[in-house]
Amino acid sequence: MTYELPVVDILLATYNGEKFIRTQIDSVINQTYTNWKLIVRDDGSTDNTVEIIKKYVKHYPNKIKLIEDTDRNLGPSNNFSRLLASSTAEYIMFCDQDDLWKENKVEITLKRMLEVEKKLNQPILVHTDLEIVDRELNTISDSMFDFQNLNKHYVSINQLLVQNNVTGCTVMINKKLKELAEPIPTEGITMHDWWLALVAAAFGRIEFVDEATIKYRQHGNNDVGAKKYTEQIIKKTKAIDKMYDVVSDNFVQAKTFFDRYRSTLDNHDREVVSQYVNLMTYNPFKRIAIINKYKFQKQGFIRNLGFKLIAATIKNENKG
Repeated sequence: MTYELPVVDILLATYNGEKFIRTQIDSVINQTYTNWKLIVRDDGSTDNTVEIIKKYVKHYPNKIKLIEDTDRNLGPSNNFSRLLASSTAEYIMFCDQDDLWKENKVEITLKRMLEVEKKLNQPILVHTDLEIVDRELNTISDSMFDFQNLNKHYVSINQLLVQNNVTGCTVMINKKLKELAEPIPTEGITMHDWWLALVAAAFGRIEFVDEATIKYRQHGNNDVGAKKYTEQIIKKTKAIDKMYDVVSDNFVQAKTFFDRYRSTLDNHDREVVSQYVNLMTYNPFKRIAIINKYKFQKQGFIRNLGFKLIAATIKNENKG
């Protein structure tokens, strides 16, 4: 019976999403699992996004809630962080404004979550594959992991420090993970989903469902998009400075994580994270030696080669 099933809070962060927001909200409403609540926060839209959301709130007052405050332009990560802080449910999912959820997305993800929780009393993150589609929902690829040449079971802390393979809009977390990960830093991290993945990898379990539960729309306004592996390589090769910025931000995030959890990490993970955080204090040859020893690596030969070259040559801005 529905009332005996756990409530799932679905967190929807919006910003100028009037073109696709109806499709996304409708796909949540049409879920086979019905005991959900949709919590929405807008980040200062200048189009009709808020008006559209308010119409849904009026029609579904017990299912959809709009958080209204005076803060604007926090950015996607901080918008989701605000939403997460407002959630009280045992299970939480994250929702982008321009995708379409397959009707059994919540059901499939929650089923795996409950299966894992029966075995482990730990913080848990469950994520799934994605079907990549264009603006009109035509399929580009049935699997984002295949499209981007990503390992579906990339879950160790040394791997996740370097590269995230957890996409926020596929994620479900349990309350234990929420409580451990909060407050999500407002500065010094790349994205909320990466932060949650790091915390889950260090203190709990990351579980992957090898099924696409979402149509992940690709268009010019995506905050974060799925680009084919070869396209990523070509574009990044043309933007070396950008690559250095990405790796630099990566080290900042690792330090933020280490500063928060240094005393609670187990001995192995404390050593791993410490070595990564301090990598830039060494000369290039020792950096490469440490990267190889602790298997700090990206997925794919070209990605990994690029990471090693940049990590070996990037300047230590904090030196001296």
